[in-house]
Amino acid sequence: MLLEILFVLIGYIVGCLQSAYIVGRLFGKIDIRDHGSGNAGMTNVTRVMGFKAGAVVLVMDMAKAVAAVMLANFVFHGRIYGMEGIEYLPGLLTGLGVVLGHNFPFYLKFRGGKGIASSIGVALMFDLRILAIAFGIALVVLIVVRYMSLASLVGLLTFGIVTTIFFNEMPIIIIAWIIAALAFFTHRANIVRLVKGEESKFNFKKSPRSSP
Repeated sequence: MLLEILFVLIGYIVGCLQSAYIVGRLFGKIDIRDHGSGNAGMTNVTRVMGFKAGAVVLVMDMAKAVAAVMLANFVFHGRIYGMEGIEYLPGLLTGLGVVLGHNFPFYLKFRGGKGIASSIGVALMFDLRILAIAFGIALVVLIVVRYMSLASLVGLLTFGIVTTIFFNEMPIIIIAWIIAALAFFTHRANIVRLVKGEESKFNFKKSPRSSP
């Protein structure tokens, strides 16, 4: 149990590298949490600062998850891909820690992002089949309804379902569903707005806002 906690803790430390906050401070001289939706994530950075800044945040958030999982896989199995069954556990636990660190960074009073890009990074290092299915379905939802929040939730829900179908190891299934549950928790305000019909749609051609 102590080793499992260590995996999560290492991932948490890596996840605390809060990309949206750093990009906002360096390139916009702002605290992104005081602008737009108030979320320190790729979608809000895109809306406030533009697509280039949003793309940087997306890559950084995915990269930190990929790097952490890759390191765990290599240290404990001597390889990055090709694990079987329960061998995925160190990498997944580390990835879960990254998502937790991204969502709840201690030095920002636990006000971080929503963990979608980091979750994609975890899925990328976990199982490409599951990532392709979840991402494909989420992309269709985004194109059809243009709600980034709904597309993200559908994608993470698909991640949990498909992992349950593909894997028999209960620890792996539990971690997949915890990652999915974290997405629903961080999107709870979005869910309320979706139900009320007040959620903002994602505009693929929108320019950055000049004010919060």
